[in-house]
Amino acid sequence: MNGKMEVRRLDNGELSAWDELVAGSVQGTVFHTSDWLCKTASSLNQMPILLGCYEDEELIGGCSFLQSNQYNWLKIASSIAMLTPYGGVVIASIESTKRRETELQNNKVIAAIREYITQQRFDYVNLINSPGLQDIRPFTQNGWDSKVYYTYILPINGNLFDRISKNARRSIRKARKLGIYVMQHFDTELYWELTTDTFRKHKSPPPFSKEHLVNMLNMIKDKGLGEMWVAKTSSEEIAAAEIILKYTKNVYRWSAASSEEHLNSGAVSLLLWEIFNGIRDHNYTSINLMAGNTAHLSTFIASYNPNLIPYYGVELQRKKYRVLKGLKSTLSR
Repeated sequence: MNGKMEVRRLDNGELSAWDELVAGSVQGTVFHTSDWLCKTASSLNQMPILLGCYEDEELIGGCSFLQSNQYNWLKIASSIAMLTPYGGVVIASIESTKRRETELQNNKVIAAIREYITQQRFDYVNLINSPGLQDIRPFTQNGWDSKVYYTYILPINGNLFDRISKNARRSIRKARKLGIYVMQHFDTELYWELTTDTFRKHKSPPPFSKEHLVNMLNMIKDKGLGEMWVAKTSSEEIAAAEIILKYTKNVYRWSAASSEEHLNSGAVSLLLWEIFNGIRDHNYTSINLMAGNTAHLSTFIASYNPNLIPYYGVELQRKKYRVLKGLKSTLSR
């Protein structure tokens, strides 16, 4: 089909159509959904923007991002925010298995979105797309800069215990011998306390506020988007906790926190192991473990022998933004 193309901002009455597009798209994640984007925007005082790409009035793609309200003199937009790792382009799946037809579909959607964004005269746009968008040439061949990011995807079918490293197996056994056990338990206050303890180990405060974390946790619980799993000691102390998100056929290790006191107990390894088994029992075949862009987190996650998967960001910088960025860099020297 080569009909009339149109890109426009979606209003509240079109959010269900957007969410249907996201759910059926290879690029779609829980972070693209209208609930997630709108809650993030309200929590961080930003403006949510959902662009719909229509062909003959049929929604065939789109793009999600947030516009910052921080700078009056700059028009800045980004698909990511604190606790939101992906956003950007989503494209409706087509029946054809031929690469040429798929590329033509993707190219025309991205070209229409790119043209619309350019016309809006943003000073800076940063679109970090999900791992489902593997072809960003329609951006880079038209003046946008690019950057590669990484995530870990772990298949959880078959004999997983034999596939993970000896160190991971040893930690799991150690935790069991110490009487540590795992259960589901959703407690936002407990999770914030554990989060501050986690960052205290690295001598820094959390990069997000308590209010923002609690807002997102409450939405996750209220909308049934995920679960909180905890590892407890035999004396009922919380040793570690994880927030797992579930969306369509995908599972995400969204956030993790642990107690410094029980850091060497193997609790984190056991907690992850029990989560893997729990989601496998519900017929999920893999989990996105994140953590591919932080060295000390990557070292730990790599012990589970996951697949390292790239994903791509694209960036548009106009002259005013580049000048102010250069001035700021000069003044900070």
